[in-house]
Amino acid sequence: MNIVNPALYLLLGICLLLIGMLWKRERWLQKRFTRYADRHLQPFYYQGRSPFWTGFRIVMLILALALIIVALSRPQWDYETRNLESNGMDIVFALDVSKSMDATDMMPNRLLRATMQISSFIPQLNTDRIGIIAFAGVATLQCPLTDDYEAVRLVLNSLNSDSVVQPGTDLGAALSLAETAFMNKSNTNTLILISDGEDLKGQGIKQAQKLKNKGIRVYCMGVGSPEGAVIKHPISGQEVTSKLDEAILQEIAALTGGEYYRVTPGGDEIQLILKRIYASETNRYRTKNISARKEQYYLFAGLALLILLLEPFIDARRRKSGLWAAQTTNGKQ
Repeated sequence: MNIVNPALYLLLGICLLLIGMLWKRERWLQKRFTRYADRHLQPFYYQGRSPFWTGFRIVMLILALALIIVALSRPQWDYETRNLESNGMDIVFALDVSKSMDATDMMPNRLLRATMQISSFIPQLNTDRIGIIAFAGVATLQCPLTDDYEAVRLVLNSLNSDSVVQPGTDLGAALSLAETAFMNKSNTNTLILISDGEDLKGQGIKQAQKLKNKGIRVYCMGVGSPEGAVIKHPISGQEVTSKLDEAILQEIAALTGGEYYRVTPGGDEIQLILKRIYASETNRYRTKNISARKEQYYLFAGLALLILLLEPFIDARRRKSGLWAAQTTNGKQ
């Protein structure tokens, strides 16, 4: 059992105080009566009032007050499945952090240019959730879907070419992890893949087909230049030329219904992607099923209402016996 507002239980002290006052009520009435008349006249004066039924009505009102306080505290027990609906999209960035992203054909280098693109994207979001996948030879979920944009910025600032321990570039691993990174099935799920296009294991197209079947649209951003730049091989240490491979990124985007953009120094590509995403996704509502405790306040509120409705119908007058009624009739004669 869970109580949402447990502090309200302190108000039950008022009910205890009222019960204490009710306990002393008869004594207080006797003292009050003796101020204006002799005590032996009290039974005659109160002969039409029943102390029991009068007290019973007061107890009912105190009980109704206690039930209202309990209802306001919002007790919860048992569980129910709720369908939460919110306005916004789920967007996952899959960012290539392989050693080839250290190439400087994009200043200051490919990786920093990519993180700058994502950083410029964040301030334009309102209710959308963002996730971050970093990949090289393997893929890791660096930031699950969240609307805490400050946390996303902290993750972005921490990424470098050593963020993933296994060298290489496996686009398939990034796309496979993206398939499970989205919390629910929706036509608003969008993946933005940022890479220089090198796919050493050749699984990118195969995994892109799976994303298409699940309704996940992939927008690809190519970082680098076709001419490439010289980098050191992460294993052999030899100098090799790393070039932007646009063909595979274009194929992945076309296969899933997305688009491909090459990152330029001006950085306008991310703005175009944002416009395309919002223009194509007319239904931006997402749903999520959660298990939550059931609100039970209505039980107490309903019982309190029932008591308040019944209380006026309780007659507080003394119930007349046959002998008492005859004596009253003879006295009137």
